[in-house]
Amino acid sequence: MYRKQRGAPPDTLGHTGEEGDRKVNKFQINKLRNLTDDVLDRFSSIRIPGSKKERPHLNYMKSSSTCSEWAASSEVDEFPQKQLSDKDVLSLFEKMMEDMNLNEDRKAPLREKDFATKKEMVMQYISTASKAGSLRSSRQISPQEFIHELKSGATDERLVSYLDSLRVSLTSNPVSWVESFGHDGLGLLLDILERMVDRKSHEKIEKRIQHKVIQCLKAFMNNKYGLERIMGEERSLSLLAKAMDPKQANMMTDVVKLLSAICIVGEENILEKVLEAITTAAEERRIIRFSPIVEGLNHNLVQLQVACMQLINALVTSPDDLDLRLHIRNEFMRCGLKEMLPQMKLIKNDALDIQLRVFDEHKEEDMIEFSHRLDDVRSEMEYPFRNEILGCCGGLKKQVTSWTFLEASPVILNDFGFMCALMYYCVGIRAGKYNSSSTGRISM
Repeated sequence: MYRKQRGAPPDTLGHTGEEGDRKVNKFQINKLRNLTDDVLDRFSSIRIPGSKKERPHLNYMKSSSTCSEWAASSEVDEFPQKQLSDKDVLSLFEKMMEDMNLNEDRKAPLREKDFATKKEMVMQYISTASKAGSLRSSRQISPQEFIHELKSGATDERLVSYLDSLRVSLTSNPVSWVESFGHDGLGLLLDILERMVDRKSHEKIEKRIQHKVIQCLKAFMNNKYGLERIMGEERSLSLLAKAMDPKQANMMTDVVKLLSAICIVGEENILEKVLEAITTAAEERRIIRFSPIVEGLNHNLVQLQVACMQLINALVTSPDDLDLRLHIRNEFMRCGLKEMLPQMKLIKNDALDIQLRVFDEHKEEDMIEFSHRLDDVRSEMEYPFRNEILGCCGGLKKQVTSWTFLEASPVILNDFGFMCALMYYCVGIRAGKYNSSSTGRISM
């Protein structure tokens, strides 16, 4: 049976000129791109086809036993710059790449550099980490201080300010800092989000807090550790789904981007969990489950329209099963997407055009696959089933009082659906599972 090739992994398309073979200036290591560029940003420009098995998945990290301390500067302090052995240089080089949140594709070309270049990069890394450590007490808030503040239960401007600072720290600090915060901090962020969502308050300050928490979660997911933790928290998907509110356009833009990323990089069963979360949130509101997403497409904020189309593409194209893809797409179309597509195609926006093109291309590919499947079934039914169905029809004439509908057998044989029903009936006759009663009715 025909089966389409669902494409290449995301790394092979969409972005060129910044891949592993690109030379990296040894004095610009801080400019290397991190996981956000690979996951949260790359899919936002185009949804690459590819089965879950073909997509590169994250090598999930186990929780570190040293999560209670910020290790970025403390570890490098163990190595005096002028007394580094070759083994120490290579060890710190690996630590440097890990703290910079580089994936394996970007680590590979750096590992191929000569030893002298690696040592210079390590020296720069030590210098940067040492400066960060010396300034930490006066200019930076530690993970433990953030955690203490989140435990206070405040819901005022002070919390908004701390959440904004936390977002910056999660974005700018090394992965070890994120791990240190995430040990207890992630649960606290989700607690705050849960309180804001469950209150269903329309107060401006609470909506601001809710959005700030979403932004912190987005920054927290900026690495493998953060993604693993988010997807490991059962309530995280449910809370994100509940936070989809087209009336809060900027916040919903961030929410649907996060859900899209989770759909793409998650495990095989993550789509089912995302759909379940969206369904549960809709049932609580007593609305159609995809209506907030489709409503977001009707907003005048183009960024929200693009983000909603990203999520639609992620939900529709993620399943390997054709029937599920068709079902999800048709549900979106019935929810109002069909009427909105022509209007959105009139909007001049490159990012939106890409998402609409991806949607149309996948729809066309699925229709081709579906037509090939029907052709396969049709060919299997023609011979010898066509003659067998005619034989069954002859037998039915003797058993059924009214022969009127069977007199149209030439028409029936051109009706694909009716032929399927007759085929199953004939198979049942052959298996001896059907009996004809004295009244002429067919019964089990």
